[in-house]
Amino acid sequence: MSARGCRVGAVAVRDLESVLRERVSPLPIRWGPPADALGATLAEPILAGTALPRADTAAMDGYAVNGAGPVWVLRSEVRVAGRAGGRDLDADCAVRIATGATTPRGTTAVLRDEHVVRTLAAGRRAITLAPDAPFKDDTRRRGEHWVDGQELVAAGTAVSAAVVSVAASAEAPLLAVRGPVSADVLMTGDEIRATGPLGQGQTRDSLSPVLPEYLRACGIGCESVLRLDDDPELWRDWFGASRTPPLRIVVGGTGRGAADHLRTVLADLDARIVLDGLAMRPGGSQLVALLPDGRVILCLPGNPFAAITALLLTGPAIVDALTVRTPLPRLRGRIVGRFAVDAERTRVVPVHQISGGVWRSSGAPQTPHLGDLVHAQALALTGPASADGGLAELLMLPR
Repeated sequence: MSARGCRVGAVAVRDLESVLRERVSPLPIRWGPPADALGATLAEPILAGTALPRADTAAMDGYAVNGAGPVWVLRSEVRVAGRAGGRDLDADCAVRIATGATTPRGTTAVLRDEHVVRTLAAGRRAITLAPDAPFKDDTRRRGEHWVDGQELVAAGTAVSAAVVSVAASAEAPLLAVRGPVSADVLMTGDEIRATGPLGQGQTRDSLSPVLPEYLRACGIGCESVLRLDDDPELWRDWFGASRTPPLRIVVGGTGRGAADHLRTVLADLDARIVLDGLAMRPGGSQLVALLPDGRVILCLPGNPFAAITALLLTGPAIVDALTVRTPLPRLRGRIVGRFAVDAERTRVVPVHQISGGVWRSSGAPQTPHLGDLVHAQALALTGPASADGGLAELLMLPR
């Protein structure tokens, strides 16, 4: 460690994504129905399998008309959505039509209900424009939203609920995706106790009950959470167990103290360390390694606040690397209040939004608990440019 407490050789926060993309191999591509791809990343773009709409349809309840009017003879039938066929529409005629219904052949416009009044023309039922109503065509034309073969969603996009819906609308029955990413979690530490009264020197496990929620915020599913004592043999057994998740997360043991066996166990497993420390505080004492079979290990510091900070920053970057996801634009905000500025490393402070789109810091966080996150909406990654109301990158917190 340097005199200022920043690990020599620690990666700068701005370089995290590029380091992981360079060193982490992507997951294989798989094909499946859109509903089974939620949380994954598109490996190929979604192309429209059909035009939308597939035919001219009514955008509003009203009347399909043929001709410029001002009077149209009204036929008796009604056009409704989901039914095909029907007679062609003759000149100067109209037919009642429902929203989404295919317009009959010969339709030149669809007039909405509120623009039309009923009348008689030569003793026959007819319609005409209401006084002062515009002649506004409410036809939704074939291919108005997209045409057959058009790219709708680019490769590298996260498969959200909206993407699944677009795939269904586009008649795209199968998607090529990577992921989603899920993880097994190992909580370490002889002093950590989940249940029962605390003994001398013990502390409550306040992290594992909420860790799955923070994992979901990173786009990571949680397969299991296990707690083990600081026993290298137990850790080796856990790492060596046959499991399918591409990611393993270890909480604790990232230091170099007498009870920190993590690096020794990783060396025994022939794991390759690809990141050993970030130039940030708290949360800089983290580690990313690769097992020989390609699975990724993310090792988080043991203090709850530092662990969550490291996870919210590095977790999404690992997901992006594994699934070749296009990173989202950085969220930035103007920061005011009490916080430290460091020229050599990123400082992390919890913030909440105040009027005018400004974010206020409540000062340096306490790392042994998550109390500082109770009223926070984001974590601000501050640097020299953040001083005196400057900008900082924001990591949004799950609510």
